Amino acid sequence: MKRATAIVLGLGLLLVVAFLLRREPRAEAPKKPPTPEPALVEPPAPEPEPIAAAPAPPKPPPPAPPPRPPPVPTPVTVADLLPMIDLPGTAIVRGTVRILGEPPPRRRIRMDADPKCVAQQPDAPLNDAWVIDREGRVRWAFVYVSHGINNLVPAKPLPPVLLDQVGCMYEPHVLGLRVGQALNITNSDSLLHNVHAQPFDNLEFNFGLPTRGGVQTVKFEQPEVMVRIGCDVHPWMRAWVGVLDHPYFCVTSDTGSYGIPNLPAGRYKIKVWHETYATVTRDVDVPPGGDIALDFTLQAMKR
Repeated sequence: MKRATAIVLGLGLLLVVAFLLRREPRAEAPKKPPTPEPALVEPPAPEPEPIAAAPAPPKPPPPAPPPRPPPVPTPVTVADLLPMIDLPGTAIVRGTVRILGEPPPRRRIRMDADPKCVAQQPDAPLNDAWVIDREGRVRWAFVYVSHGINNLVPAKPLPPVLLDQVGCMYEPHVLGLRVGQALNITNSDSLLHNVHAQPFDNLEFNFGLPTRGGVQTVKFEQPEVMVRIGCDVHPWMRAWVGVLDHPYFCVTSDTGSYGIPNLPAGRYKIKVWHETYATVTRDVDVPPGGDIALDFTLQAMKR
């Protein structure tokens, strides 16, 4: 019995196996592709903040400059006032310059050192240091205002002044000009002259004029009464130049007369310079439009 039971169970097991083997497999429904999960986008990493540099220690303030001294006012020079022009005055001071006593005799100039000069001056000219007529009237005196001109004004251009060398003599013997005004020195002789100025307040100059018609222009930058000009080749040649920073001066004529026009009203000192006589000074009050007569007498000789 046991045996029969085992056989039955074995047959049943075979049947089950055969059934399973003969069964067609079921078509599987296509699987939907899995929905991709959204990728996790990581936010960009924040840029690292720049590391602030450690602040530099503050620079010490520059040392304060030493206090400047107060500006020194520039002194006004004569050149700052140039050129000058006549002031709008209408008064005039005029008169005559004489000497006291008998005039000294004029001396003749010996030019024997240069035969070319002798040929030009065969009669030997007289010295210009004393040119005084029988009435004592003096030529070549320089008359000028020395004090009282305080209201100078800017001026028009001034024409040049001429100093010539003729027959181994200077012409004119005495002249006046303004500070900064051109002095044209020329040579009308056909021989060598040199021009040597010996001032005290201005610059010295010394140059040659070897040919006829040669010209040299000079200027003086400071007032000076007077500047001596000579020739080292011919020592008897001499001229005198008065340099002023105003127009109120005059050289006396062969009759000893002078005139200083266009003076504004005021009180002035007027001086007379002469080559051999001591300078004389006089005060004068000038009214508006006045015509003042003022004579001078030269007495003492220079030492």
